[in-house]
Amino acid sequence: MSEGAGMKDTGADHFGLLGLGRRWQVDRGALERSYLERSRAVHPDAFVGRGAAAQLAALEASSRLNTAYRVLRDPFLRAEYLVKLGGVDLDSSDPVHGSPQPSQTFLIQMIELRERLAEDDTDTIRDEIEARAEQAFDEAIAALDRNDIPVAARELVARRYYQRFLDEVADAQAEGS
Repeated sequence: MSEGAGMKDTGADHFGLLGLGRRWQVDRGALERSYLERSRAVHPDAFVGRGAAAQLAALEASSRLNTAYRVLRDPFLRAEYLVKLGGVDLDSSDPVHGSPQPSQTFLIQMIELRERLAEDDTDTIRDEIEARAEQAFDEAIAALDRNDIPVAARELVARRYYQRFLDEVADAQAEGS
């Protein structure tokens, strides 16, 4: 961001943009206050009449700030972002820095759950998967607290699998209605 848009370009990550420490636990009130204060400083309307370059810089600064706020206010996105800052991109298939591959055992369990979905009560399966997703997320957060990025990444990948499965259960329930 340029100084013309009210904020210096520090190359800061989302946490730095909002003046927060780089950790999963975030004070929601501090996040809100920081976002509102900083968004007023870079809002494009404040740069009307200052020239195209200043307006563009303000628009870019505002967009970057909005993205940072959106990510940090969501606990799941915040955890995934911390993993990315730690060197693992969960949206990449890069063999070194990309999403870890689930174990064969985990994938077999997912297949078995899908088979059960066709046979069993969807409410029971949904409850079981919600509990597994919550446990995976809790383990990811504990790993982040220990700065154990590989374990956090593995657990967040598992949580993504569970979430997709929950979406399938919801679709199956909607079809059955």
